[in-house]
Amino acid sequence: MNINNYVKKQILVYSAMLAVGLIALFAGYILDFENHAMTGVAIGFIPVGLGGILIMLYSRKNPAMIRNIESEADERSTFIRNKSGATAFWITFWYIFALSILSNVIIIPQYLIGAYTLIFMSLTYFLIFFMNLNKY
Repeated sequence: MNINNYVKKQILVYSAMLAVGLIALFAGYILDFENHAMTGVAIGFIPVGLGGILIMLYSRKNPAMIRNIESEADERSTFIRNKSGATAFWITFWYIFALSILSNVIIIPQYLIGAYTLIFMSLTYFLIFFMNLNKY
């Protein structure tokens, strides 16, 4: 694997995230479009994009980080992440399906369903990830 190409791709991805955050900030405050939602998008995307770019730029000069990038992109790690993501997706899919079916019976505000779903998705992914880490 060519580390320089990987780092360049990652910098492009993080630059796109930074751009989405800046566009959301512009749309929210300058164009006055969905101010609260755009602020949330900007708060999420700008630090992640900027932090990722800085980490990737720093990793070019640090041999220890280059070894971490190599181990992150090896076949086993990629397989475990992909398998965990796919399994967590389908579990979350059926969770959302069940919530949709039960939405007439259970009265829960939409914002709570969204918050619970985000927490459920994260816990499901990491639980499956650590199970697969031990399994494979």
